[in-house]
Amino acid sequence: MVRLERLGIPTAAVATEPFTDEALEQARMLGMPDYRMVFVPHPVQLLSTEELHERADRVFDQIVARLTSSGSGGYAASRSSSDRSSSA
Repeated sequence: MVRLERLGIPTAAVATEPFTDEALEQARMLGMPDYRMVFVPHPVQLLSTEELHERADRVFDQIVARLTSSGSGGYAASRSSSDRSSSA
């Protein structure tokens, strides 16, 4: 995720809600304090495939927005093109 974002390629990291603090801290420690993640309800490990698909469907639009919109709030979107070219 970090390498792709630093190359200017948007990503969409997904985590479950109880790990919000840890995920945001990890992003900060990796030099991406403004990175916006997509969070889904917890737990997921015991869900059926159908239930997982339902959860994914609920956040699908958020994921697509982070991957396709220049204003998605992801790390790549928040950097200027000159920042990207100087770090590539």
